[in-house]
Amino acid sequence: MIIEKLHVHNFKCFTDIEFELGNLNLLAGCNGCGKSTVIQALLLIRQSYEQFGNLSAISTYGKYVNLGMAKELLCESANDLNMQFDVVAEKYVSLKMKPQYDAENHILMNSIDTTGNYEKINLLKTTFEYLSAERIVPQTVYSSISSSSSLGTSGENALDFLEKFGDKYTVEPILQEKGQTYLLFHVNEWLNRMFNGFRLQLSPIVEADAVSLRYQEVSSNRVSNSHRATNVGFGITYVLPILVALLKIRPGDLVIIENPEAHLHPKAQKLLGELIVKSAAAGAQIIIETHSDHILNGIRISVKKLLLDAEKVKLFFFTRENVGEKFSVNVYAPKLNQEGDINIWPEGFFDEWDNALAELF
Repeated sequence: MIIEKLHVHNFKCFTDIEFELGNLNLLAGCNGCGKSTVIQALLLIRQSYEQFGNLSAISTYGKYVNLGMAKELLCESANDLNMQFDVVAEKYVSLKMKPQYDAENHILMNSIDTTGNYEKINLLKTTFEYLSAERIVPQTVYSSISSSSSLGTSGENALDFLEKFGDKYTVEPILQEKGQTYLLFHVNEWLNRMFNGFRLQLSPIVEADAVSLRYQEVSSNRVSNSHRATNVGFGITYVLPILVALLKIRPGDLVIIENPEAHLHPKAQKLLGELIVKSAAAGAQIIIETHSDHILNGIRISVKKLLLDAEKVKLFFFTRENVGEKFSVNVYAPKLNQEGDINIWPEGFFDEWDNALAELF
C-alpha cells in the first residue's frame, strides 16, 4: 500500500514538516534545500528494517545511506532532542518512530507506535527500488552474481535481471504496446524512442558469472553491427536501470529515483517524464528528485493527455531563504491541474529559461 503522508521532526534541515504524497511525487529545488533529506528519511527507515528485520533500532550506516552519528542528524534549530518519523499509508495503516537520541552513536534504539500491519507499507516490501544519482556506467561485462532481489542502489543488478527475466516478466497492461507483454521488448521500445533506433543485446557469460551488453542500431531497412556499451553514448547505459525499474513495477510498489535526467538529451528527458507517468498510472508510487524542466514538462503533457489523474501528482519545491541569523528551508506545493497547468511558480521553480530569455531580449 502506498504512502499518503510523511511527517519528519528534527531531522537534518527540518524542524517539523509533513508531506502529502500521491502516486507521482516530484521533488525540485536548489541544491542543499532538503530534497535529499526527504528521501534519506525514507531510506533510513528501509535500511533499518532490512538490517535488523524489524524497527527496534535505527541504523544511520548501511546499504542505502551513510549519515554519520546522531548529532549530525539532529536539526540545528531543534528545540529538543527528539527526532520523529511518521508514515501514514492507505487503509488507515500508520507507523510512528521515535529514535532515542544518543549523540555519539549511529545505532539508535527506537520506539514505534503502529496502526494496522505496517509491514504492508510499500517502503518495507521486497519490491521496493531505490536508484541513486550515481548509477552504473558503460562496461564490457556486468556481474550476474547477486544475492539481492532488487536492482541495486546503482542499478548494478539491472542487466542481470533483464537477461534472466526480460523475456518472461510481463509488464502491467497500461505499459504494454504493439501487442507485446514482456519486459525486454518494452525496454528496447523505450530505448528506440529515446535514442532513435538503438536496442540492446544481452548475452550470458556463464563461465564468468557475467552478462555482456552490446547495442545495435535498427532502421527501417538496416540493422547495424553490434557495438560494445563502452563505444556507445554514455547516457544510453546510464538510463537502463531506470527503464527497468519503471517498467517492471506492480501496483503499490515504491520506486525512488534521484536525477533520472542525468546524461540524457532534452527529448529523452521529456519521454522519461511520460514513462514515469505511465508507471504511476499503473498503480505504483514514484518519488523523483530532479532538476529537469523537461521531465516536468513530460509529466505535464502526459497528464493533459489524461494518462494520469492530476490529483495523483504532487509537486514539491524546496528553497532556502535568508531570515537574518540563519537560512530557513521552505517547501512549496504547486498544484497541477488536468490541463497541465501549474497554479503557482515560486521564484526559482523551473524559471531559469524565462529568466535567460528576459536577459537576452
